[in-house]
Amino acid sequence: MRLSWVAERLQRAWIWPAPTRVEALGAAPVACPESPVADYVHYGVGDIHGMRSELDRLLQKIEADADGLARPASVVFLGDLVNRGPSSRQVIERLIEGPRRAGDRWITLRGNHDQLFLDALAGKSESAFAQFMRKGGAETLASYGLRKKEASLSRARRAVPSAHLSFLENLPFSYASGRYFFVHAGVDPDRPLDRQSEKAMMTIREPFLRKAHRLSVTVVHGHVPCVKGPVVAPGRIGVDTGAHATGRLTAVALCDHEPARFLATLRG
Repeated sequence: MRLSWVAERLQRAWIWPAPTRVEALGAAPVACPESPVADYVHYGVGDIHGMRSELDRLLQKIEADADGLARPASVVFLGDLVNRGPSSRQVIERLIEGPRRAGDRWITLRGNHDQLFLDALAGKSESAFAQFMRKGGAETLASYGLRKKEASLSRARRAVPSAHLSFLENLPFSYASGRYFFVHAGVDPDRPLDRQSEKAMMTIREPFLRKAHRLSVTVVHGHVPCVKGPVVAPGRIGVDTGAHATGRLTAVALCDHEPARFLATLRG
């Protein structure tokens, strides 16, 4: 892989600040060799789905946890930032703002709902906007001041700031550090990590869920709601706990070779 290509991808990825090592990758991800995970505590945050209050509370928990360990936090948001919940605009604004704790870094990945939002506003197909509205887009547009009965493609394009679209358009699809591979949905276990498709990384369920134990890395992912709590299984850690429905937004904390720990918000 040419370093110039990697540098270009890093400049376009939403990473605060840009990593000093070649760790952030987009449509052609490669699992990195063992990087010094001890430099950071890694946190993988599940699907936010427009839940800004839950995001704020979880970030407070992450900061307190990292403070207790006296180490910087590397926070990976696993995608599906928008739709369903009431505050998609506010979620994007907070993620654009970046970390407030000195030394921390954030990596925001792309989920299928984020792609759906982009496709709808791009007018990618005649059905794209209607599909977006059916899958939680009405709540997203409401956060931009558009009521469902007045929502249209032209009005949505005027309502959504260009900075928000630019943010979403530049989100990478995966992030690798040490033995962990962060991605929204998962990977195709029958293909090498550097040959994964964007669609698979945003939407796959099977055969990933059934064959994750065959992988040489541990995949940290969202996408599959687990309302009873996060899932730890051979080859994968699932942290989508259905925040928009349960009020529970979850992050996994990965620290050196210690067992995974979980931080979560509670409704109310």
